[in-house]
Amino acid sequence: VIGVALNGIQGPDDLAASQAKLTTLTDEKFRQIFDLLYGANLTLDLFRQHGVDRIFECRILSVDKRFRGRGLARELLRRSEEVARENGFKVTHGGTD
Repeated sequence: VIGVALNGIQGPDDLAASQAKLTTLTDEKFRQIFDLLYGANLTLDLFRQHGVDRIFECRILSVDKRFRGRGLARELLRRSEEVARENGFKVTHGGTD
């Protein structure tokens, strides 16, 4: 694996449930990253701002350091956005919000 995009679908009630699950995690770095992401999402309130009930979210995008600088992350993001459009999402959060 030289690159990965972890995407997901988020609904308005998912943030509170996800934040509650974070308290059970033992991996402190993982918890900090997702606590920051969930906190930003609550502050942005994209559901209300855009009048939608689901958001396509680009959660994690990573390319092996040996292969960086070749446009792989850009291509992973482009393909993620294409999947979002093909599935009727009006809002994509993470890469191009």
